Amino acid sequence: MAPNKKQSEAWNGGESVHYVAHADRYDRQLAPFTEALLEQVRLTPHRSVLDVGCGCGALTLAAAHIADSAVGVDISVPLTEVASERACKAQIDNVEFVVADAQTYDFAPDTFDLVVSQFGVMFFDDPVRAFSNLRRSLAPGGRLAFVSWQGLPANKWLTVIASEVANHVEIPEFGGLSRGPGMFALMDQDETTALLESAGFTEVALESLAPTILIGGGGTVDQAMEFLLGMGMARGLVGLAGTDAHEEVVEAVRLSLTERYEPDVGVQFETSAWMVTALT
Repeated sequence: MAPNKKQSEAWNGGESVHYVAHADRYDRQLAPFTEALLEQVRLTPHRSVLDVGCGCGALTLAAAHIADSAVGVDISVPLTEVASERACKAQIDNVEFVVADAQTYDFAPDTFDLVVSQFGVMFFDDPVRAFSNLRRSLAPGGRLAFVSWQGLPANKWLTVIASEVANHVEIPEFGGLSRGPGMFALMDQDETTALLESAGFTEVALESLAPTILIGGGGTVDQAMEFLLGMGMARGLVGLAGTDAHEEVVEAVRLSLTERYEPDVGVQFETSAWMVTALT
């Protein structure tokens, strides 16, 4: 089987649909992380940036506004098409989007000053190989900075679903490198540190991020419900409950969202992620 074949099929198929349809809403929901990453790297002109798992390009395009050049790489054709269209519409000409698997892509060595990612590096089936490849793309003195989710129990915007599903069925354990690619693959601080060191990075550091996000970037409770239940992890959790319990779970989640709704703002939830940094 080709590297990351399942991820390629997913992100060129069903997983991409919700992201393409709601790209702007994802950007607003994840804006606190985008801002935190840009603040962390303190990007300056005359720098070359690689954004891994760039998706619809929000972080790449933000970096291109500051840096000399930016490249976004993603395994998904539909997502990179959105990113390219956005760049064209905004007339940003120092950015390039490449459809490729960052685990195996033949990046020119010593090319980038900075490799960044916003929730895009948890999906490699051979993470040591992938991060080794990314390290080789960095110039001497280059830096890596990315955000990745902490575990499911630490993210209340998903535990409101998981806790209701758990009333009907047992929730399997998610996350950790031993369980393979996925949203929570890099949830463990020690595992992530050891992984990056195995890939040749030094001075690995993880800092906890806990911003509040607006589900779907704001809107009514109904709009937040529609957005949240369309996300892959949320769909998977609800699906565990089975058809008999589906309606009960959905109504319980609606109640939880209603309790966190602020008029003219939206539904707000706490999150937990890692800000991970390392040097070549």
